[in-house]
Amino acid sequence: MNDAPPHLLIHPPLERHEVAFLAAFGSEGALRRLWPGQPSPRSPWRPSTDGRRLDLDPTRAVAAPHDVTPWLRFLSRTFLAPSSAAALEAALDAGLRGGHRLAGHVEVSGLLEVVVERNRVTEHVVPDRGASFAASGDATVVDLDSCRLRSRNRRPRRSAPRSRPS
Repeated sequence: MNDAPPHLLIHPPLERHEVAFLAAFGSEGALRRLWPGQPSPRSPWRPSTDGRRLDLDPTRAVAAPHDVTPWLRFLSRTFLAPSSAAALEAALDAGLRGGHRLAGHVEVSGLLEVVVERNRVTEHVVPDRGASFAASGDATVVDLDSCRLRSRNRRPRRSAPRSRPS
């Protein structure tokens, strides 16, 4: 049985000091890393001890699913694979080498799927597999023509078309 939490793969693996640097963004203790532009106070992502995975903390993901994708983009674009000259310079100043590639997908609380391919992070809403509009019987047919007629009758008409300034 695989006891690994939901995760993404990192290649090449992080070095020990990079693991410690990134882990500090999700620290529970009084000492926590803060960085300009970070999405919220604590990251739901943790590097694995061997540096080969970026693990999603399921408890934090359930509590704040809206933080999962922004934090992943922040970590990727700022530290793992800096996407600007300023981000690369800041990462190098912090002792990080950059150049990492993320890959994989995780599902967040059955609500979202976060997919990473070639460091491009996308978020998809997971459809409710239990919902079926055809079988529910809750559908209502709306006569759009009568709605349009009522709407036209309520709007005041313009007396003359407006001219555009030259």
